[in-house]
Amino acid sequence: MTRTAAFFDFDRTLIAADSQREEALSLVRKHRPSLLYPFRLLKVVAAEPFYKKNLIDHDRYNRIYLTSYKGIPLARLQAHAENLYKTQLKPLLFQEMLARMEAHRSRGHLIIVVSATSSHLIEPFIEECSPDAWVATPIETNDNGICTGRPDSNVCVGREKARAMERIAERLDISLETSHAYSDHHADLEFLEAVGHPTVVNPTPLLAEIANERGWQVKRVP
Repeated sequence: MTRTAAFFDFDRTLIAADSQREEALSLVRKHRPSLLYPFRLLKVVAAEPFYKKNLIDHDRYNRIYLTSYKGIPLARLQAHAENLYKTQLKPLLFQEMLARMEAHRSRGHLIIVVSATSSHLIEPFIEECSPDAWVATPIETNDNGICTGRPDSNVCVGREKARAMERIAERLDISLETSHAYSDHHADLEFLEAVGHPTVVNPTPLLAEIANERGWQVKRVP
């Protein structure tokens, strides 16, 4: 018997923040994991205006951000992410979206989190929320656990995000036709198209326009 699932993006869908941006600000202001970190972050700062104008796609922008991790022990990033979640990110979770998640759970739907965000940043939320499955962007490390500045596989965005959903659906016997998906960003269009019941949450202007044309549900949360 096939099951129904609710798939959730993380940044700006479940939380009122870009977790990677919050991480970068915290690291550069307080924790500086390496002498070169602020200089590597300049590449991200330079790319951000192009990303906001859709001149750099989500995959490329995430890969640029991952270069800032080069030379940093993954264990250090994980420890910092745990503290960041407790002190800064958890208070920014959308309570209305958490309630929506629990409503799906109470209906017997599987809860799946699929995010382009680096895995270590959402692990504290995953531990607390206990979804039935989750996927994020893994970070490549060398044999000593030091980040190389590259993803360990594809960035979980765009078509790759939809493929991740399809793999999970096959593994857990999920009917995508009866399932739900929630996201804020037009980069997740294929993610939303993969299910029978897409909902856009505080959407980007382009995604809001697409949702309006297709009659998708639009949810605005404070």
